[in-house]
Amino acid sequence: MFSQICWIFVSFIIYVQASGEFVLLHTPDSVIFKGNKEIDQSLLKEVFSASLGFTVKQRATWTGMSITNPFNLPEAIVAIAVEGIESLGLIKGKKFPLHVDEVEETTWQALSGRLEERDNDNTLVRIYLGDGLDALGHSALGELKPTTIDESSLKALSLKKDEDRKFLEEVQLLHAIAKKVTSAIRTDNKPDVYWLVVSGLHPVFDTHGKNSVAAKEALILLNEALRDVSKAFIDVYKSQVLIAAFTNDASQVRHTRSINLREQRDAADDKTNKLETTTIKIESSSSSPNGVLDEEYMAKIIEKNDKEHEKIQEKYIEDEIKDKISDISDKVNESTHEPDLKEYFDDFTYYYKKSLELKDLNIANVYSEDYPVIFNIILWFGVVFFFSLLAICFTIAEMDPGRDSIIYRMTSNRMKKDN
Repeated sequence: MFSQICWIFVSFIIYVQASGEFVLLHTPDSVIFKGNKEIDQSLLKEVFSASLGFTVKQRATWTGMSITNPFNLPEAIVAIAVEGIESLGLIKGKKFPLHVDEVEETTWQALSGRLEERDNDNTLVRIYLGDGLDALGHSALGELKPTTIDESSLKALSLKKDEDRKFLEEVQLLHAIAKKVTSAIRTDNKPDVYWLVVSGLHPVFDTHGKNSVAAKEALILLNEALRDVSKAFIDVYKSQVLIAAFTNDASQVRHTRSINLREQRDAADDKTNKLETTTIKIESSSSSPNGVLDEEYMAKIIEKNDKEHEKIQEKYIEDEIKDKISDISDKVNESTHEPDLKEYFDDFTYYYKKSLELKDLNIANVYSEDYPVIFNIILWFGVVFFFSLLAICFTIAEMDPGRDSIIYRMTSNRMKKDN
């Protein structure tokens, strides 16, 4: 019982710290999401890029995704961004806490830019549902024809309120997109991205309250629309599509962005101060013969400083070892107890060996993180090439040309002439 209470408390803390939610509505068999570790929104573009088989540009420690079959990756990404709220409620799917450190449009621009760099033939669609039917009458998916809203089916929401009406229009547009998908999309084995933005839910929460009946009804209607959209894309792409929804709180986005800008500004000021301090030190310590610090002269100064630093460091270690050896010798002279003498002798041997090793330091080279990858490529290519060449040599050695071959005819004619 106590462990369950602790787990609920920890989960609550994680949820409070996160300002959004990342939900996987559908994933193909080749991509697996596991765990419940928080993910930054700035990493969503990396997750989507990796799902499509592209190389990620930003390495991170998030381990919630793994690819089991790189030869059967999803053909499309469908992302639904729900602005201004923290959670989608009881929607079905794998959920992760989301730390919002950038706006959704930034994530979209980064992801679409990567796909455009590789191929201009990809389908990249972003629909901002808040623009309404007038702006989306002829969208990238074609003409959308949402059905009229049945007011009698509503319990707490009302078409007379602008906030409710705009949200219900966005829900109807989602249903219209689901109907249009089957006829507007043709799969071509090229990565596609569909980005839908829902902005009308936040005003409903502000008007009625987060825990109101109207807010709960709005979440139910939105979740039904998301299921409808998911089913349509799954049918078109034959389950080879990754569908995700994520939420974010607009106030948290602005707060996070201001903090990031402040940190970047402070970091830039620190770099400037360090650069000015370094320049002053160089100019005060030494000057170029020509009065100008050229590149060659700067390189000599840096090399000289590095050598002096190494000498100081080695001198410090040597002095420390000598002091240790001197202390051990004094203790040996003062002590007459045999076990103590043995212990002091072992210490003396250890530090003496250290002093000998210091004279010939063999520091390993620093390799880049790509070194093992390149090494494995060259190694296994060499192994395959060697055995292939060996097989070819054995095949040629054991080959029987036969009487009808050009080798036999040329040899027999030459033999007749010689005879």
